[in-house]
Amino acid sequence: MTISPIFPVYSPININFSYGKGIYLYDIDNKRYIDFHSGIAVSSLGHANPRLTDVLKLQGEKLWHISNTYNISTANKFAENVINNSFANTVFFANSGSEAVECGLKIARAYQNGKGNKNRYRILTFHGAFHGRTFLTCATNDRQKFSELLNPYIDWCDNIEPNIESVKKAISNGIGVILIEPIQGQGGIKVMSEVFMKELRELCNENDILLFFDCVQCGAGRTGKLFAYEHIVIKPDICALAKGIGAGFPLGACLTTEKVAKYMAVGMHGSTFGGNPLATSVGNAVLDELLSPGFLENVKIRGKSLKNKLEDLASKFPMIEEVRGKGLMLGIKVKMNNQKFAEELSHRGLLTVGVTSDNVVRILPPLIITEEEIDEGIEILTQYLSEKF
Repeated sequence: MTISPIFPVYSPININFSYGKGIYLYDIDNKRYIDFHSGIAVSSLGHANPRLTDVLKLQGEKLWHISNTYNISTANKFAENVINNSFANTVFFANSGSEAVECGLKIARAYQNGKGNKNRYRILTFHGAFHGRTFLTCATNDRQKFSELLNPYIDWCDNIEPNIESVKKAISNGIGVILIEPIQGQGGIKVMSEVFMKELRELCNENDILLFFDCVQCGAGRTGKLFAYEHIVIKPDICALAKGIGAGFPLGACLTTEKVAKYMAVGMHGSTFGGNPLATSVGNAVLDELLSPGFLENVKIRGKSLKNKLEDLASKFPMIEEVRGKGLMLGIKVKMNNQKFAEELSHRGLLTVGVTSDNVVRILPPLIITEEEIDEGIEILTQYLSEKF
């Protein structure tokens, strides 16, 4: 057997895309697809977005990369933009969500060690969690997501049921940080309850445990707020952001407060490419667009409309058990293999995310989607359900 040129850790659907425009993708035969996938919640402003293309061209003609050993004006501007629209006082730029989460966990360790709590090195996460694919983030995920070949996992990570009683039983002097997605993405579009999240914040306050929100997928406007936690009106101590904030350009960010960050010193963390001029120029343009008048409100409106139409389909077709989510981070739980469901839809011209736990198909269109484009996608889904079931 000959190994594939691309390392064989993916199982791609056999469709080759040639170009994209707005919410549409086109394959090499020029067949058009409606993109309710967005590269797994990444292409927040659609494909070949004119503003982002212009920004990238302009910056590319001036300066691609310089080291963080020098001041980078685009990074400084982006940091101020992020800070002014979040709970944070400071931000570290990375290249991905996994890196942003890793950074936050290192910050949490430095905080507890800096306060003399060197026994508080354990990390608490929740069933259904997905925080990345680095060695440490694999250990923070729901253990069912990874092969036994990765055992033994890093042993200072605990994974429990997402309820406050389980948390109370689990916390001890050994827990230094609690890491949670306000809405689990790969875990099945599971929205954490407002009551649970508020209780978690109070428990962390009482025990000097840091609360770390992973908003890699549920951030960057995906839910109709810049960060999903804003729906609950509580604030984390640390927050990871990636995916949609770069709209397709590799970009991640780890946000925190001065109180928490003060124990991180020069040399304790870094990134060769993180925060370079290309990435932060794009990030600035994306964030400006997300924060433009009416943009996030429109995401809420479109999200509510799409969810209502999916719920209407669920009432007509028992194949759909449940509709979940918030804003344009939605999912349908189906009564068949979700990956097969998504693949069959893709051949009909509708792209969704089938690689999800709990037999959920994720529906993550670009945030610029119109009502007419929603109806196009719903029509394909309706025809599929009508003919197949």
